[in-house]
Amino acid sequence: MASKWSKGSHLWYAKRVAEPPEAPPPPLGDLIRTWRVEDLDDEARTYQDQAQIRNPRTVNSFNWVGKRGGDPTILIPGKPPQWTPQAHPSRLKEDSGRSFRDKNAARYPKHPTEPAVVAALAADPTIPAEIDMFACGSTFGNLLRFVQGQDRPFRMLVYKLHTTVFLVRRENSPTELIPDVRGYGHAFPEANTTWEADVRGSVSHQRLVRYEFGGLDLVVRFEADGYLKPEVHKTDGRSPKHEFKPSTTSSSQHQSILNDLTSSLSSTTITPFLPNNNTSSIISTSTPSTNSKTPTDKIPLTITRAGELIPSTYLFDLKTRSIRTRQNVKSHPLTDQLPRLWVSQIPNFILAFHASGLFEPKDTEIRDVREDVARWEKENAKELARLAVLLRWVRREEEEKALPGRGCWR
Repeated sequence: MASKWSKGSHLWYAKRVAEPPEAPPPPLGDLIRTWRVEDLDDEARTYQDQAQIRNPRTVNSFNWVGKRGGDPTILIPGKPPQWTPQAHPSRLKEDSGRSFRDKNAARYPKHPTEPAVVAALAADPTIPAEIDMFACGSTFGNLLRFVQGQDRPFRMLVYKLHTTVFLVRRENSPTELIPDVRGYGHAFPEANTTWEADVRGSVSHQRLVRYEFGGLDLVVRFEADGYLKPEVHKTDGRSPKHEFKPSTTSSSQHQSILNDLTSSLSSTTITPFLPNNNTSSIISTSTPSTNSKTPTDKIPLTITRAGELIPSTYLFDLKTRSIRTRQNVKSHPLTDQLPRLWVSQIPNFILAFHASGLFEPKDTEIRDVREDVARWEKENAKELARLAVLLRWVRREEEEKALPGRGCWR
């Protein structure tokens, strides 16, 4: 509500900054099934030995470039920003402005998954015949939180193309914003990482990792915050950097696969929702609205070959925290990040502490978290076995009942 106060015989009103109205959630359809976490436990026992990530390897990567609103453009393989920390203490301004929940959808709402598919095909044209499921850090993470019993509503699209089931993030709107952005999660990386000359103008680095989990062959897309220069990183026999080698698949072959993808995306949707009970998820079907056109629906994706495929061993995830949290032995800031790091298999974690925005080099930690992630995986074997069951059920539902098109979870 606008504030007002009296001055003489007049009323004066303080101006507000108009916020864009929130988009309503898409409509729900008929109920398919209700899942409760405990419903997964019996079958989960049979997947205890398969509830680990095995054989992780990089498929490819790409960068988003340019300002949103222009022609959607990606660089393949692109390159993450390089870690270039400031040598002296610096005081940064707190984050402000707008931040999109889903960067891929905000930049290419027509088909947010298409850039990842293009990047995967550029690296390995045989990959469509080999992958059981495609997900992203958000969709995979939401299912992981569900099997852990966390009460957090979400929605995703589910559809099958040839032999691959796609789990695609679905917000209420492609341009839905993160409310009340605070802290230094944007300001600190901007001051301490650098987009190199061959990828200048980039705004996000997206990766595709492939691994086996629960008896399924998965590809997961995620965003990497940056990479460490080899001289900063102890190699310990890690792989050297190598150049990106484009596939020999013709553009017509790529286009044929993308046409199939586009056709699949135009089919029926499945829309679940999370009711008040924090241990259930309800799945329903619905049909996409024909009024959901966006200004970029007719703008093609521009693809440029540029950058260098950086080995995953140099990647890092970055977080900032108040210096007051540093001595909290009961809950180290890394603890809450381990599920995300497990999904993405990022091996390095940078944690920068600050005192009211003042960052000092001595208060920035760089940590190899592979042992931490492996320990977390072992300690959460029960929940991960549930996740394996849930993923296999989603795939089986698409295969056995031949549900057309896609679906979504909320």
